[in-house]
Amino acid sequence: MADSEDARRRRAAVSQAREFTRTTVIGGALFLLPIFVVLLVLGKVFGLMGALTEPLVNVMGVKTVGGIAASSLLTAFGVILAAFLAGLFARTPAGQAALTWIQDGVSATLPQFSLIQGVARNIGSDHEDAELPVVLVPTDAGWALGLLLEAEGDWHAVYLPGAPDMSSGSVAYAHADQIHRTDLTLKQLWMVLRGRGKGSAKIYELLGVLRAAGKA
Repeated sequence: MADSEDARRRRAAVSQAREFTRTTVIGGALFLLPIFVVLLVLGKVFGLMGALTEPLVNVMGVKTVGGIAASSLLTAFGVILAAFLAGLFARTPAGQAALTWIQDGVSATLPQFSLIQGVARNIGSDHEDAELPVVLVPTDAGWALGLLLEAEGDWHAVYLPGAPDMSSGSVAYAHADQIHRTDLTLKQLWMVLRGRGKGSAKIYELLGVLRAAGKA
């Protein structure tokens, strides 16, 4: 009997270790992927800009400036200038239209893009009027944390992120009376989900308030 109990404990420990390793690797990959993409794109941009500035450097006849290769300085300046000009264009109506067209195209190809974009834009925000408010909605399994995606009319669309990976989850449609906004930031929501519910003191307080008001 004791041997059987020990075997179950060992299997449970091995299963927990595997789950921890799996979620950690996935989380690390999701963290590193955008960095690698940015580095790859920057490398391509610098390579292209270097090819454009190299003839200008040869015409100038200046090889180094302050111990730094003139071609590297000119390439960096060209990239910064191009980014500045692109930023100016993005402020124009034509630029906004182009940006919206690109985002709509990416969203159609990658449905999770809109969510990831919103989370990335607001992950460090401590403001209550974040574009993706964190809400509580009732489910069959109890109250669940979600992100309010659309609030039109009496029925609202709420994204219920998974734990510990926010990029997968489900969509629920709840009546306005059933949706209760929290003062959690997206960063705090992410930490609660990564901890599989640990660090939920603020949520317990809100549920207590809702219960006292007869809403929970």
